[in-house]
Amino acid sequence: MITDFDKILNELSYRVKDGTPDLTNEQHLIKLFDVLKEYNWPINERVRLIKNLTTPSQIIVEGSTGATTFYHEVMTGILVAGGSSSFKDGAEVAKFFKNKKIKAVNSGLTEVPPAGAVWEKFLLKASIPKGDLVSDAKKLSSRIVKELGKGTNMMWTGPTNDGSKYGAADIAGTFSGYGDVGISLKKGVGQLKNLTLGTFTKALGLKELKGKDFITTYKSDFDAMTKDWKVLVTKLFNSKTKDSKAKTIFKNHIKNTWDEYQKEILTEEELNILTEAVGLPKMKYATKTKKFKYFCRKMQEKNHPQWKVWNVKRTKHFKNIFETYLSGKENSIRLGLHNLFKKQLSVGETSLFYAAKGGDTFWFIPSEKLYNKKMGPVEFIADYELKESKSGYQFLLDVGTQDVGGIGTVIITIRFADGQMDGVPGVKSDYKLDSNDWSGLLGAFRK
Repeated sequence: MITDFDKILNELSYRVKDGTPDLTNEQHLIKLFDVLKEYNWPINERVRLIKNLTTPSQIIVEGSTGATTFYHEVMTGILVAGGSSSFKDGAEVAKFFKNKKIKAVNSGLTEVPPAGAVWEKFLLKASIPKGDLVSDAKKLSSRIVKELGKGTNMMWTGPTNDGSKYGAADIAGTFSGYGDVGISLKKGVGQLKNLTLGTFTKALGLKELKGKDFITTYKSDFDAMTKDWKVLVTKLFNSKTKDSKAKTIFKNHIKNTWDEYQKEILTEEELNILTEAVGLPKMKYATKTKKFKYFCRKMQEKNHPQWKVWNVKRTKHFKNIFETYLSGKENSIRLGLHNLFKKQLSVGETSLFYAAKGGDTFWFIPSEKLYNKKMGPVEFIADYELKESKSGYQFLLDVGTQDVGGIGTVIITIRFADGQMDGVPGVKSDYKLDSNDWSGLLGAFRK
């Protein structure tokens, strides 16, 4: 358990968009919770610290509390439990918390009352769920009931942020034939779990690449990438304005090294001059917008959303970084492919189901104990390759079984999640199937 708070806050600063942690910002607290977890803080210590950083009236909900997420997950849980409603407003949803058709729970599965919770506002009459959320929840719930039967003791587990025994599940309950199981939900097309760069590399059994340590290790590469970016954005800026004052400001702020570029701050006057000079909308001066890097990427996004010349240079540096990192580690990587796939499927303490695409996607995800028992290295087959891509750099994981053969490919893309040259690169996961779903690999577990 690492308790060096300078190190913790330093790591957090690399994970928030503006580089400046705000401990009154719920999303920043969520990221802090993740950092503490990676630094081996027990769940009770993490919760205690987060609570101490908030006002007594706040109830910490560790996952996403956006309206879309809240309504989609909660309404699906209500319908699975046998509740029926038009869900015309938040008050219609609230009554199901009152009659205990569903309850919100924390990581210990203790009920979290709506009063004082950050999501309480979604239970007001003035809060209106979108029609497409209601229709998708109805479709998903119909498929779940068809497959599992009606649920009892339904819980909204989404707020636990993977902290409960149900892992990545968004709702959980008791179903005949299956007992207590969780269900992970997705509005739209199904997707795999998006790992952080640290969890991706750790899953492969390699040294974690994350935050400041990652940047420090490959400083020369990130500095070289910054110089290439400097040349291109300077040329772009100069092509968009003849304002000599704006050009002077830009020249004073553009930097040669990664660390300097990431930290560079504009005054409010400078920001206004720069945005006006290149025809960008006026930006409210705030923690995020005052960053010089934010202005540069907004200018880039307006003029070159798909900047081919930059993509080539960025990919060159990514290729050098990750080929250097992975060089000589092939045996370790191959041994880690089995574990990486488990991470991508959100295999955890208990088995769970995954429902998406209006119920068209319905997977069974086995518990880690069941997975390890039934899917050992002998049965599981996998291979990998590295590939350059338009958005960054890709790690392609091909998986299957001895009996069935190839099932599909997990596509893990390393890219700038928040915009070009804005913060540490992250990881996004997707998949391409050789068949309709993962049933060829996972279906046997459900028996």
